[in-house]
Amino acid sequence: MGGNMDAAQDIVFTISESVDYAGVALLMGKVEAFIDQCESRVQLRFTDIEVNNSLLVAMMMSWYRRAELAEKEITFHNLPLGLQKIIEISGLNGTLPIESL
Repeated sequence: MGGNMDAAQDIVFTISESVDYAGVALLMGKVEAFIDQCESRVQLRFTDIEVNNSLLVAMMMSWYRRAELAEKEITFHNLPLGLQKIIEISGLNGTLPIESL
């Protein structure tokens, strides 16, 4: 997990490991620090993770709220199919800003 540069020169934080309850605090802290350091635009990209519960959706909502309170735009990219389905079933597909990158 970490940040890198994409073609548009925006910093993107990549989440590349599946999240379980043991790793929540560490990932939350890393992403919150990333959100705090971004000037106005926050981009989170998901790669090579498996999702089988709603834990990550709850984390995404927390990150969304943190960015919104800081008046920063946040976008989630490349969500795995399982995560997309949980978001849709939860009724959050119109709330969370999701895009393909």
